[in-house]
Amino acid sequence: MISGEETRGMAKLPPISILIPAHGAADKLLVCLKSLGEHAPADCLVYVLDDATPDGSVRKTCDEVQPYCPQLRYHRSEVNRGFVATCNWGFQHLCAPGSDLLLLNSDTEVTSGFLEEMQAVLYLHERHAVVTPRSNNATIFTLPAAGETLTATQSFEAWQRVRLLLPRYQLMPTCVGFCMLVRHDILERFGLFDETYSPGYNEENDFVCRINRYGYSAVAANRAYVFHYERSSFGPRRNELEANHRKLLLSRYPEYERTVAEYVRFNVDPVESFASLYLPHRPRILFDLFHLPALHSGTSEFALNLLREVARLLEEDCDFHVGIHQARDFFAHELAGYRIYDDQPNFQMTFDLVFKPCQIFTWGEFRRMNRMGPRLAYVLLDIIAVRCNYLSSGGRRILFQKTAELSDCVFAISEFSRSDFAAYYDAEIPMNVIHLGTNFGATPGEIRKGEYILIMGNDYVHKGVKDALAQLNGKWPVVVMGGKPPAEEQADNVRWLGSGDLGRQHIRELLVNARMMVYPSHYEGFGLPVVDALALGKPVVVLDSQVSREVAGITASANLHRIASLAQLQESIEQVFEHETQAPDALPRTWRAVGEEYAAALHELLSRDIDVARLRARCDLLRTLESVSPS
Repeated sequence: MISGEETRGMAKLPPISILIPAHGAADKLLVCLKSLGEHAPADCLVYVLDDATPDGSVRKTCDEVQPYCPQLRYHRSEVNRGFVATCNWGFQHLCAPGSDLLLLNSDTEVTSGFLEEMQAVLYLHERHAVVTPRSNNATIFTLPAAGETLTATQSFEAWQRVRLLLPRYQLMPTCVGFCMLVRHDILERFGLFDETYSPGYNEENDFVCRINRYGYSAVAANRAYVFHYERSSFGPRRNELEANHRKLLLSRYPEYERTVAEYVRFNVDPVESFASLYLPHRPRILFDLFHLPALHSGTSEFALNLLREVARLLEEDCDFHVGIHQARDFFAHELAGYRIYDDQPNFQMTFDLVFKPCQIFTWGEFRRMNRMGPRLAYVLLDIIAVRCNYLSSGGRRILFQKTAELSDCVFAISEFSRSDFAAYYDAEIPMNVIHLGTNFGATPGEIRKGEYILIMGNDYVHKGVKDALAQLNGKWPVVVMGGKPPAEEQADNVRWLGSGDLGRQHIRELLVNARMMVYPSHYEGFGLPVVDALALGKPVVVLDSQVSREVAGITASANLHRIASLAQLQESIEQVFEHETQAPDALPRTWRAVGEEYAAALHELLSRDIDVARLRARCDLLRTLESVSPS
């Protein structure tokens, strides 16, 4: 192994002087010095600056360490100068000309190769002026950057697992004084700390802001790590010093707060944010229902049926959470027994996988998913919201495309939905096609002829509800579920029901008591009510399309009648009424089978390494959008 001295010699890098201000806390200093004795390059001089500790504990500690840290030097001040003045004194009186300066807190513990890597990063470019390593406790240099708080040991282990996934360095808005390496030419040109900040707090921020105005930057050495066992300094004066010195800093450098906020918002590497997920742990999955409004719909019916089955299968070896907010009370009965996560600012978690049983309709939804987990999966129901121009916008068309390209797994509920997306975008995005199911099997007592024709749909034009009703000419009793009745006086034979308040059991009762169902939609991703009605033995009339042919192939039901146009609807109904209805079909596909396919796919996704390139691409896109349109 090449030593630090040899490495710097080959690269012709300057020598390094290490200054450690100390005032008491000899136990922490002992840990620091022992780690330096083991890991600091042998040609680095280490100066302990005893800032008038009342007893001899700091000297005694240095004497204890001296035999295996021969480069150690001890200096004592008879008066307490404070941190800032002590650092300046050490720089002015002890650092050899031309040597770089490492300021190191006494409550730190260094690790192998830390200083060699910090100095290597420092000299990658002449505008790199000061470098701070990663740590367990160093504000914006702390790893992980978000999520759960880790112990020092866990933070170090997480860093070891992700350090090679991180860029070697990144520019930072400031440094942190617990461990900062400064180039000698910067010190010669600008000096060190402004003693207006004595005895301490914000002196390093002032230093970085000052040199930054001349075009020099602070840098994080992502592949160097130093523990920081922070202790409370300055006693009861701490809060007052912090507040006063922050006020001074902002009066001089009003850009400081903005640049730190912008770093956190736009520049934290996503691998940092999810570093804790690289530690051994029980995987966490979020079943994302934040999109659900407080009403019943085909979207909620699919999501809740899938939730019931997937949760049962995944909870054995995963911590399974349901993310929901606005519709939590409305669906309280369906959600009983699940871990609910509502993403409150004071309690935010990270998950190994975020799965949304619906396509993503807003950039805000995509942003939240990306913030909560490094693996994203969702279900493409259909693309009618971009197919129909009156429903769409340029932004939504781009959103659908980019979320498909940048998610780790996309499911489609039919081959039609998959091919429709591919044709619309002229792009082959890999999708896992999993058809829907039903649990609506009929009991013997429920098999009856029925009293009315049930037309199902909603207000959207493509659902064809009013067009279908117009074709019936008042010949039969009709119940319309979904949509709004026309403004003109409605016929006596027609009863309209709003769908938003009708739950699963109500829909089942409507189907059981119907003579047949008409599903006149011109466009569907699958048509969940169709398989529910067929499972109850009800004849169903649908428009002929790729998806209705696909459903016919899945169900193989003689009760499914496809027509080319709604102009044939009345004739088709009469033919159905002339013949005996076929007995109920055996359930062609249950929700349990659907859940098993989804659970297997999600397990497989969890077994893969995080796709860091895809994760970064998502973050880059979202941050770009946010930077130009903050709202």
